[in-house]
Amino acid sequence: MKHVETEARSAGQAPPEVPQVDVTLNVNGTLHRLRLDARVTLLDALRDHLGLTGAKKGCDQGACGACTVMVDGKRVVSCLALAAQYEGREITTVEALSVGGELHP
Repeated sequence: MKHVETEARSAGQAPPEVPQVDVTLNVNGTLHRLRLDARVTLLDALRDHLGLTGAKKGCDQGACGACTVMVDGKRVVSCLALAAQYEGREITTVEALSVGGELHP
């Protein structure tokens, strides 16, 4: 089975448009309005679009936990979650856990 974009390129056609979505993410108590590729992970939205680099891309398979963030008080492996799924939810990253430069235990 061939990939749609690869098939289109080999046939000399333009690849299909990637759907864009408007998403408002509540990250560390601040609302961020973003226009993203529908396939963007929560991890990539945080790191590449919001500049929050505390969550790391480790294994990219959800096994190492380096990308873990809190969503509505529960742990989420952000490399496996699509950003658009978390619109309107309360997302907390490690950057929000420090008070006066001191990290929360």
